[in-house]
Amino acid sequence: MRDHDPMRQSHLRSMKGTNNMANTSTIIRNVNFYYAKLDKPVSPFGTEIYDMQVRFPKERIEEMSAYGKVRQVEDGNFAINLTRKAMNSKKQKTPVRVVDTDKNPIKDLIGNGSSGNVIVYSYDWEVSGRTGRKSVLIAVQVTNLIKYVPESTVDFDILEPVANQEPASTDF
Repeated sequence: MRDHDPMRQSHLRSMKGTNNMANTSTIIRNVNFYYAKLDKPVSPFGTEIYDMQVRFPKERIEEMSAYGKVRQVEDGNFAINLTRKAMNSKKQKTPVRVVDTDKNPIKDLIGNGSSGNVIVYSYDWEVSGRTGRKSVLIAVQVTNLIKYVPESTVDFDILEPVANQEPASTDF
């Protein structure tokens, strides 16, 4: 049986050779958290985002490559960064939900080495002939919290004036 709908034929031709996966929400279990910026957005490239690095062992590279660009990190493990825009297209704030093992909200900052699970929403995209798959961080469940405690502010010590017997040099 042939499909004679020209719009459907065009759509099927455009999908030929693609790995067109559906939009999906997935729980990624048992990962370690590093550099979690989930309490307030950061804007390293101009757009405010929430950001967190998730680390995992070598055995999970294939699995995790579906969610982002895998790279090796300094401790010998592998990592991807998961992000979420801080505002949606309607300019509404879109914070990442962060909960404990009982699904109660966590207000503490997540320190490096904490572990748990994440929910990501993944979708295919196409812009100007380029295609890819994007994963958006939706929620974090912390199963082992190492609280992040910021160092006290770094500042200079107060120095006592020192009597200087030599004239100041004008040569820099």
